[in-house]
Order: sequence, then C-alpha cells, then structure tokens
Amino acid sequence: MRWYLFVILGMGAAVILLAGLLLRREKRIAGLRAALDDYLKSGKPLPYSLEEDELALLQNGLSELISRLELEKRRAKDADRKNARFAADVSHQLKTPLAGLRLYCELDAQNGNPNAEKELRLIEKTERLVAELLKLQKIRADSFDFVFEAAALEGLTEETFAAFRPLYPQKHFEVTGAAVLRCDRAWLSEAISNIVKNACEHTPENGRIQAQIVNGGESVTLTFEDNGGGVPQAELPHLFERFYKAKNASPDSTGLGLAITKAIVSKHHGTLTAENAEEGLRLTLIFPKTDANEKIHT
Repeated sequence: MRWYLFVILGMGAAVILLAGLLLRREKRIAGLRAALDDYLKSGKPLPYSLEEDELALLQNGLSELISRLELEKRRAKDADRKNARFAADVSHQLKTPLAGLRLYCELDAQNGNPNAEKELRLIEKTERLVAELLKLQKIRADSFDFVFEAAALEGLTEETFAAFRPLYPQKHFEVTGAAVLRCDRAWLSEAISNIVKNACEHTPENGRIQAQIVNGGESVTLTFEDNGGGVPQAELPHLFERFYKAKNASPDSTGLGLAITKAIVSKHHGTLTAENAEEGLRLTLIFPKTDANEKIHT
C-alpha cells in the first residue's frame, strides 16, 4: 500500500508545482499588462525579460516594437521641428513684401482702382494662409505650451456654437450629452471652431449642426454631424491633409483648418475620423479618459 501513498504524494506535489507555475505565469501576464498600460499612459518603456519561455519572447518582442515606435516618433518630431523653423523663416520673409503690397493696394483703392478690393482680399488670404501654416507646424513641433485642466466638454461646445449663431442665424445648433475632459480649453475650442466653421460653410442656409457627447468607460467621444450632403467617398481620406480643399470648399478656404484640428486633437492623445452620414458629414473625436477628470474648471 506504500506505493499508493507515494503516488498520491507525487500527484499532490505535481499539482502544487503546476499551480505554482500557473500562478507565477498569471502574475507575469498581469505585470506585462500593467507595463503596457504604463507605456500607453505615460510613455514608460517596456522592460526586457530575462526569462526563457514564450511569454518572455512576447514581452521582448513588444519591447523591441515599442523602441522602434519611439525612434520613429523622435524622427518625426525632428522633421516637424525643421518644418516649423522653415515655416517661421518663410513667414518672416513674407511679412515685409506683403505689407508693402497691402500699402500699394490701399493707395490704389483711394485712387479709385476697381481691382484694389480684390487684390486686398488676395493679400489677406495669403497672410492668413502663412499664419495658419506656421501655427500648424508649431503645433506639430510642440512649440506651443498646452495647459491641461478638467473641463465640461458640453460647455466648450456650446460656447463655440454661441459664437457662430450670430453669423449663421438661420442654422440650427444642438449639443447633447455631457462629459468632463482633461484638455487645453483654448486649443480644443479652436479645434471645435474649425469643425463648426467647416460645417456651416457646407450646409444650406437653414442647415443643422449637431454635437453628441458620449462618456464611455475608457474614453470620451465627441461627434459632429451636419446635413450638408457629405463629400465624395474618395475625398474622405484627404480631408485632414494640409492644403486639401474639397470641390465645394469656400473660395476663401486655405485648406488648413481641419489639418490644424487634427494636430490639436493629437496633442490631446485623441483621434479624429471622418465619414459620410445619412444626410451629411460626420466627424468623430475620441479622447482617452484620465484620473484628472475629477475637478471641473468652468
């Protein structure tokens, strides 16, 4: 009967060993998950594992992938800084000749030149294009300080709508839903303004612009939808590119407003997408939630 006892003891030891291995594996998986969360939230690099198993291969593969991603991000940031410096140089060099042209056009207007008003509008558009291009490149190059604080997203959106109502009195603006978002109020307001301005320009006189806020478990979603008929499907992937203007764009458009909006959203670690809805265009902004969303600054 002793051999039964040895078998039972051996099986018990095997079960305990297996349980220990499973528990250790679960702890390592939990640690890997926590390390990935740290990277996503704070950029903390994923450490390499010295173990020799499949889980270690997975962790080291992820660590290598993250290292390459960070390298590409640094390279992209360096390129953005070079572009920002170039845009700043171009802006500086253009200011003097544009000011001179404006002076001559104003003199022509005083002397009754019928083309002077058109020339002044072209100069103003050029000045606005240069300023917006410089702003876009500076945002991408982190040349501006973003001051983040918790704010009521519905309040920011309603403030933007209130600014556009006097300009478009026949249009209908509506905000539904509520959420608190950690953001830079001024910059996010500018991003929202660009979206609303674009919607106002592409909807009929009595058009409709609706904003819907959804407070999810891990993210906050802000969706804008209008009844302007949308854009051709082939144009959707290009809406956020620099200088891209849809076929029905306003003649005064610089093609930079939505590109600036996307850059601002990216600085909030969010995403911006476009799609055609039933009656018009739908733009969706998704922002990650943070623990800093507890106190509201209004």
